[in-house]
Amino acid sequence: MPVHDLFPLAEEGVSRTPAPYDHRIIIAPMSPPLTEHGQAQSTGFAPRFRGLLIYVATAIVWTMLSTPLAPLVSPSVGEGVFQLWGFVLLAPLALYLGGCLGPRRIGIPGIDLQSLRQQEARYLTLLESLPVGIFHYDRKLRITEFNGRFAEILHVPMNTLRRLDIGTLRDQRILEPLRAALDGKPARYDGEYLGTYTMRKIRVTLRTAPVFDEEGQVSGGVGIVEDVSAQYEAESMLRESETRYALAMRGTHEGLWDWNPESHSLFLSNRLLLVLGIEGDHLRTTSDEWLKLIHPDDRKLFQNMLIDHLKGRTPHFECEYRVRHQGGDYRWVLARGLALRNERGLAYRMVGSIGDITGRKRAEVRLKNELAFTRTLIDSLPIALLVVRPDGSISLWNRFFAQILGYSDDDINGMLALRLVAPEDKALLEQRLEATLHDGEASVRAALIARDGRRIPFDFFARIIELDGERRVLCIASDISERLATEARMRELNRTLESRVAERTAQLASALKELESFSYSVSHDLRAPLRAIDGYSVILTSEYGSALDDEARMLLQRMRAAVQRMGMLIDDLLNLARVSRQPLERQTVRLNPLIEEIVAELRQREPERRVRIEVAPDLQVRADPNLMRIALENLLGNAWKFTARHEDALIRVTQTHDPEGQEVFCVEDNGAGFDMRYVDKLFGAFQRLHHERDFQGTGIGLATVARIVQRHGGEIWAHGEPDQGARFCFTLGSPLSDGGTTAADHPAA
Repeated sequence: MPVHDLFPLAEEGVSRTPAPYDHRIIIAPMSPPLTEHGQAQSTGFAPRFRGLLIYVATAIVWTMLSTPLAPLVSPSVGEGVFQLWGFVLLAPLALYLGGCLGPRRIGIPGIDLQSLRQQEARYLTLLESLPVGIFHYDRKLRITEFNGRFAEILHVPMNTLRRLDIGTLRDQRILEPLRAALDGKPARYDGEYLGTYTMRKIRVTLRTAPVFDEEGQVSGGVGIVEDVSAQYEAESMLRESETRYALAMRGTHEGLWDWNPESHSLFLSNRLLLVLGIEGDHLRTTSDEWLKLIHPDDRKLFQNMLIDHLKGRTPHFECEYRVRHQGGDYRWVLARGLALRNERGLAYRMVGSIGDITGRKRAEVRLKNELAFTRTLIDSLPIALLVVRPDGSISLWNRFFAQILGYSDDDINGMLALRLVAPEDKALLEQRLEATLHDGEASVRAALIARDGRRIPFDFFARIIELDGERRVLCIASDISERLATEARMRELNRTLESRVAERTAQLASALKELESFSYSVSHDLRAPLRAIDGYSVILTSEYGSALDDEARMLLQRMRAAVQRMGMLIDDLLNLARVSRQPLERQTVRLNPLIEEIVAELRQREPERRVRIEVAPDLQVRADPNLMRIALENLLGNAWKFTARHEDALIRVTQTHDPEGQEVFCVEDNGAGFDMRYVDKLFGAFQRLHHERDFQGTGIGLATVARIVQRHGGEIWAHGEPDQGARFCFTLGSPLSDGGTTAADHPAA
């Protein structure tokens, strides 16, 4: 409802409003003769402004009473009027502030003129003391009346502010609510204001309302302006603080709780509900209901710690326990709180926070398990382990270290490491420890003295580590008692072995001498009778053959064949003996020319045979050339012999490499072959897999080849099938090796 400008009617003091407002009573200012205040007063208040002062005072009081008295009173902003019930309530205040009811000439019983003047003076002083700026302006936006606070807020001198055109102010943002009032509408502005003269920026709240003349036309406006910079800054700081606190609570995954110990009422914040998996902004419950959510095993602990704090035994409440989550599982939480106490020290309120520490608890369990595993692992090591502090005391050790020395854990804890060292080794060990501190690691051999006095030798390896923020020495010690005893036994064994080797060498030399004597006997003593037998057989055949019957001649032929076979056997035995005892002289041997010579000799013996020979190019080896020729003569001779019954005979010499990269030489044929069941007999002396009537031979050739391969440190093996040919492969070992193995049953190469 618009306010009518009743200030020109101040002569009457009280007036009735024109229709349609005749049902309202208007509070008007005192007339000039009554107040005796003019425009020339230093306060700047004209008679017209007194009505404004009453309006402002009424508006302020109404603001305070608007909420509780809303059903009774309903003034419009800037109107300065009351409904009848409101008038009854506020009339005494208006009277106190200098207003009056009824026509001036009627008077008010019990109040004289002097009293009213004193009241008005107090009223004006009160208005000057208000923390808000009050002003009146006309339709041209010129300030007509104001109080001192208004000039302070706008930072404009009072002599400049009087009759100031508001439109000339630097900050034009306040013009909008002023103009709205001139349009008959109350308005408000909350925002920044930039001072015209000081360029200072402040935060203001401006409320404006229209002022009407007696004809109901807007004659100007009134306004109340308040500097709310401090309040706004405090609110901003409060909002920032609340935001920081909310972010901190969110970052720590914690929620708030508020508990009344007397009523047992419990408030849970929305963040705490999120921790518990409960949907909602907040929850009001009771401590009894909360106790039901706590894990049964943790309730007693929770209650005891809570009671201790309520009774003042602890400075604050802090407890870790499990709470049932909305999903049914239990979550670990950390509850903190502080009790508020009255003058008697009794707790009447308790507030705090609860955070989910399930992840931390799980990590603690994992860490505990890892520490237990690490400790078990360290204790299970078959070597001694200890950690020494910078002062030389032992801070960590394993079970092996304690057991081997016979000390208990209590004995070792804090013991100086050098106390365990044998006296003769202390100086050396101290020196090596200093080297460890300088170089980072070191090793030393020293003896430790066990509890029972035993002297136990150890090999120590030390390294610098960082532990608990300080440098320490990690020592790993191996008990070398058994190793030293073994080394002593080995030295004794070596001395014994040397004598045994010398003895065996003498025996071998004797055996070789006997073998040489045997070879000489075979060569000379056996060959002479054979030559005599063969000679007599030839004489009988040539001179008396005609006198002999067929059976006698056949017997003579068989006798000569046996003599010749015996001669061949003697030759092979002599070759085998020479192979075993002649020195081994390795050199590069080109095998292709050697194979060509042997094949040429075979073709010369049997020129009628057509045998295809295939030899890989550039075959060479580090071997004894004489022994290599004997080996190839036997291998190629066997291949030539056992392919005699095949028209398309084939002999092939190849070279490959085994998985270790060693050269492998093979001689294969497509002849008679052999049964692999008897392969272990191939390389034995006098062993034959074919009858002599089928293939002649003494059974010494492959044994000789095997011995030659062994002398070179190599290996020989064979593979064959009856009537499908045979394949013999061998290696000759390293040029530094001498002596090898025979692998009769070796997989085919």
